[in-house]
Amino acid sequence: MPIDLQNASFETERLVVRSCRIQDAPALQALMTPTISKWVATWPTPLTIAKTTEILRDCLQSANAGQSFAAVVEQKSTATPIGWLKLDISVTDQSRADLGYWIGEDHQRRGYALEMSQGAMTFVFDRLRLHRIRAGAQVANTASIAVLQKLGMTEEFVQDVWAPARQRSEACTFWEMENPS
Repeated sequence: MPIDLQNASFETERLVVRSCRIQDAPALQALMTPTISKWVATWPTPLTIAKTTEILRDCLQSANAGQSFAAVVEQKSTATPIGWLKLDISVTDQSRADLGYWIGEDHQRRGYALEMSQGAMTFVFDRLRLHRIRAGAQVANTASIAVLQKLGMTEEFVQDVWAPARQRSEACTFWEMENPS
């Protein structure tokens, strides 16, 4: 039986990563600062509630179609939203999920991105039963690239990616890992 990606979740030691809801719009809007937005393709700044709601509606529609798991990242101890995670199941290679994430500025440098990404890998390999995970980062995003390296991913290629948040193409490096089991 396939996983209901509109109502999925996983936990790590300090985090709960759960399917997004429209009601999450204000918390996500508050977390999206220019410092975060400059590294992510689809989250513009300034970010309005209307645009945040639009992003969430699109994500929920994709989850309903079984094409993505779009999730709010919360601190387990407080249920406070601190970030975002999205796993898109590749349309061209249905054995692969593409990982995207961001952690709010006030919650960075605490290991949350690595912890969340490790949990995402377990979710992809064990629950979704996919064979590969891929993630991209702008070539200048050294913090995100360090996370991908710590995960044990391998750099595969560099490619220009359209960033609708900034209406331009940006060079991104892509990293992959196959299911180790």
